[in-house]
Amino acid sequence: TANPNTGFVGDPRHERGMIPPNSYGVYAPPVAALLRAYGLNASSRNGLSLDDLRREIAAGRPVITWVIGNVWDGRGTAYTAPDGETLTVAAFEHTVIVTGYTPETVTVVDGSLVYSAAVEQFLRSWEVLGRMAVVME
Repeated sequence: TANPNTGFVGDPRHERGMIPPNSYGVYAPPVAALLRAYGLNASSRNGLSLDDLRREIAAGRPVITWVIGNVWDGRGTAYTAPDGETLTVAAFEHTVIVTGYTPETVTVVDGSLVYSAAVEQFLRSWEVLGRMAVVME
């Protein structure tokens, strides 16, 4: 596929940092669908707020979020997929799982790394792709 809203774009073994139609990644809708296929009650969301994120974490539900790199600043660009859908893509699109927070930080699981990111930095990175997430219900 060449649309990250419908499936994985490219090859996960390719170099990081590209945008479609080159190898890129996948967005929340197919990830949530796969989790549902495994019996989990997952849904994809866009536009979550920091309060929404904190409510999920406080309820014991880690949240998969789409950020740039290792919670870096970034910039999105419009991309029209071959199926006609126009969406925002960004170099170094990446997912992390938010597992905790303090008033000043969020705790993320990023592959084998676990680290804290300043709330302001996390929000800047998360905003690039529209505060996209997969939440469990």
